[in-house]
Amino acid sequence: MQLALSDAKTRLSEVVRSIRATGRPVILTVDGEPAVEIRPARSSERALRRQDLNAFDALLGALPHLWTPAEPFDAVAAVSEGRR
Repeated sequence: MQLALSDAKTRLSEVVRSIRATGRPVILTVDGEPAVEIRPARSSERALRRQDLNAFDALLGALPHLWTPAEPFDAVAAVSEGRR
């Protein structure tokens, strides 16, 4: 979305709320030319995107094949044998 700087000045609160709600950046223009882009702040707790969830599901699907031992693991027996 593009918005003239003069419009953004008068509607800044609305623009910020829109960016936060949609996660989409807004490009401010000066004399009709793109000047700056306003993006949502990065958050350590950002919402997961469908793409992220699909990648995570694929990883989880692969894990049983990677971590399934050939035989059951007995921790007590391993410690008794001096292994850690």
